[in-house]
Amino acid sequence: MSIPLKVYITPFAERGVPEPAKWDCDAAKKALDVVNNIWSKAKIAFVINDCLIDKPLDMAKSARNNDKQVLDVLSLRRTKDNAVHIFLVNPIPNLSAGGGSYLDSDPEPASFVQWYGDDHANGRAWAHELGHLMSLDHVEIDYSNEKQAAQRVKNLMTAGLNAGSDLTGPQINAAKGSGLVKRFGG
Repeated sequence: MSIPLKVYITPFAERGVPEPAKWDCDAAKKALDVVNNIWSKAKIAFVINDCLIDKPLDMAKSARNNDKQVLDVLSLRRTKDNAVHIFLVNPIPNLSAGGGSYLDSDPEPASFVQWYGDDHANGRAWAHELGHLMSLDHVEIDYSNEKQAAQRVKNLMTAGLNAGSDLTGPQINAAKGSGLVKRFGG
């Protein structure tokens, strides 16, 4: 089962002054290797059909810490096609999430993932956002229950910034049965 991706390398600008892009298409491919390693447990693979260098998104740094606003603006930049749209952006100071996702965005499902500086961290954040597109919610952790916390902290869908990449059987089944996977032949 493979799902096509259209990747946009989207640096930021502020007041018309572009910032150097952290991502490039080679870094996207390396991060996607991590994504596919994580999702191989569910026999789901993602394939970059297109990797485009996007014009910089002119947005004040003070407005970037709202993940919904960033994805709203990015979503307006694309056209309908038969792929999942992924926007790879520079690091965003003060953003509490690794990115954002809209399963039901118009015209296509979309996510953005910020740069973390290494292939594994970039790919793990990207895999997490794709999990949301496959209808997975965040895993909440009750830190007063040490045994449960020790298991859940390793889960891919744990809320917040973490390094987990595990998936449970129910998460794998939910992803395989999601509308996104069914849309692409799963």
